[in-house]
Order: sequence, then structure tokens, then C-alpha cells
Amino acid sequence: MKLVRLIILSFLLCVGSSFAQQVKKAPVGKVSPVELLALKKGEELKGLSLGKTKSGTILFAVQRSWLKKSFPDKFDAFLKIEKENSDSIKNNYTNRISQWIDESQKENQSKSWINLLQEELKNQQENNLQNQQFYLFEIKPSDVKKYTPLQPLIRQLLLVAWQEKLDNIENSFANDLSVELQKSMIDWYKEKIYLADKLPSMKVEDNVDWSIRKAVFAYKYQAGLHLQGSGDFLVDKDDKKGNNPAALFQGVAKSVLGDAFKELGIAQNQTVQPSWGEQAAKAGNEKKVIAIRVTRVLPEISAGRVNVEDTLLAKMPNGLWSPIWNSKLSGDATLLRPQAEAQIRTDPNVGAMLKQVENLGLGNQLNAALRAGAATLELQAQSDRDFAEFLRLTSKRLDGPPMYWFLK
Repeated sequence: MKLVRLIILSFLLCVGSSFAQQVKKAPVGKVSPVELLALKKGEELKGLSLGKTKSGTILFAVQRSWLKKSFPDKFDAFLKIEKENSDSIKNNYTNRISQWIDESQKENQSKSWINLLQEELKNQQENNLQNQQFYLFEIKPSDVKKYTPLQPLIRQLLLVAWQEKLDNIENSFANDLSVELQKSMIDWYKEKIYLADKLPSMKVEDNVDWSIRKAVFAYKYQAGLHLQGSGDFLVDKDDKKGNNPAALFQGVAKSVLGDAFKELGIAQNQTVQPSWGEQAAKAGNEKKVIAIRVTRVLPEISAGRVNVEDTLLAKMPNGLWSPIWNSKLSGDATLLRPQAEAQIRTDPNVGAMLKQVENLGLGNQLNAALRAGAATLELQAQSDRDFAEFLRLTSKRLDGPPMYWFLK
């Protein structure tokens, strides 16, 4: 169950366990372990394409050590171009983070938050290109003469070889690298790779990009606002009424028990609610946050399934809220899940309600509601894990790859 489509973002992360389930452990062949990108002006680069910028240019990563050996007469010129770009990027981040610090101070944000932003600012100012493993080329598609991509299996091998800093990777064969890794007891099919820290800073493409970067970073480190509910009914997860199985169960059970809930007087208010997006925007503005996570239960009881949709909203430069990531998980609402059902039954807020429903002789409907509620808890737990992984990928550094590479 994947959280993000990574475009060609396996350079930054390949989840080995899920990757290994998608490919057979067949021996790799005597092929190049790197992508080849030949330029019309003559150079042939060996590395990996990461993706494209919004303007359409290709970002191609090569190892700095390989670049120096392969182009000794041009290496200084490459470094000069890199430094000019880096200085521009650094100044841009410095100005943006400084402004963010000023805004946070005016809003009386916590001292720990101000300190975190100041640490980010310090990291930008002290960033040393020579400590980066990779050099990043930005290439116009019209300048490309030939491009030879890698198959996913070989790309995974390359990522692990780069992580382990094997010798002479670019001039080796894939099968030789595989043997070398296996001799070191490294099961490269299953390895988790995160090499973003070894990349140079990437520029902010526009104010929307910056707003998204800020939103993800702030949500991770400021314990952002999390709303949850069913359909268009939302509550703050940090509220007592919002952080218990009863809040989730009632939304699902309403779809199953229908009129019985009306008799018990526990049906949700039938007056027209503002849309969930409108409710989220209002809550975000009132709380003065720039990111909101909204987790909603969407039952489809007649079809025998239940859905949990997770959305991350960011406040855009125009003041409006826009979804920047979305995940929808579905589960079979007819399966027995004894442990999750027991969790619902033992919840003090649910117990009395269940007893009333049982007294109405609605045992079959109640069992269906419990199964759907249990499926919901299971899906919510999976969604929480997926969202945590998304944050791990995107919040490590403000100057990382463009956010749209990560976003669904």
C-alpha cells in the first residue's frame, strides 16, 4: 500500500521490503548500473535522473568523485557554476527563513519553534558543497542527445551501491556490484535508501512551492492541527470527543443502523453542514496554523467496504487552503476483526450505546456496524503509518527536492 508516487524519486527513498515483493530475486545481468545521459555538446554523464523542475529542465545527479575523475579539465568550471547557483539558492533561503522567523516572533510562537527555525537558518549559512556526495546538473531537454534509463531493479541496486560508497560504481557492471554487496551481507533488494542529505540545496521554485515546504515542515515540528470525522462532520482530534473510538464508530454505525439511531437520539444533526473543506479552513484560520490534516471515514456499507481518506491542506500565498497530499484506503467491512471489535466494545463511550441497540433487537445490524468500525480502525492505523512516512520523507530539510515530487 503506497503512500506516495515518487515520479523518479527512488533516488531519495526506496522502501526495500515493499520493493522486494514487487520484483523477483533474479540475478542482475552484465549491464551498466547507472543511467547514461549524452549531451549534444559532447559530455556523457553517468548517474541518475531525479525528475524535472516546473520549467521542464532535467535534474541529473552524478557522484562528485566520478565527475572529478571523468572531467578533470572541466571540473573547476563545473564547481564555479555550482557555487554561483548555490549562492543564489542560499541567499533565497536565508531571506525566506529570516522572514518566517520575524513572522513567528510577531505571532508570539513558542521559543522552541523560533529556535528550530534559527537552527535551519544556521544550517543554510553553513552548508558546504564539498561535503555533498553528489553534483546536480540542471539540463534542458533540448540539450540531450541520448538518454538510457534504468529498470527499477537496477535502480535499487545503484541506490544501495551509492549508499555503501562502493568503488568505481559508474564503470562497473550491475552483477559485479550485486556480488560485492552480497559478500558484505547486504540484501540490497530489501534496503531502505535515503540519500537526500547528500544532495545540494534545491531552489524554491515559486511562492506556492515555499508555502508547501513551510506547511509540511510546520506540521511535523509544531504538532499540527488534525481534524477527523465522517463525511462532512469533523472534530479536532485533540478534543476529548474527537480522540476516541466512539467518534469514529458513530460515523460508521450511522450508515448501518439508520433509523435506530434516530430513535436513540444519537444521530448526527441532519441540518446541512458546511463542507469538510470549509470547516477545515475555518478551523485552520482560527488556530492560526498553515497546515491541516483531515482524516475522514467514508462508509460504503451497501458495497461491503469502508474508506478512510486522508488529506493534508496547506495555506497558499493567496490565503486559500489547498490540498497538497491525499490518500484513500479501502477495506472489506464484512471481515471479522476480533481484536479491533473488542477495542470498540470496551470503549466506555460506546458500551452504553451498544447495549441500547442490542435491546432494540438489531443484533445483525449491530454486528455489521462493529465489523465496519473495526475495519475503520485498521485503516486509520495504516493511514497514520503512511502519513508518518510521508512526513519523514518531506520534512527533514526545507531545502530538499521539490515537494511535488513527493505529493499525490
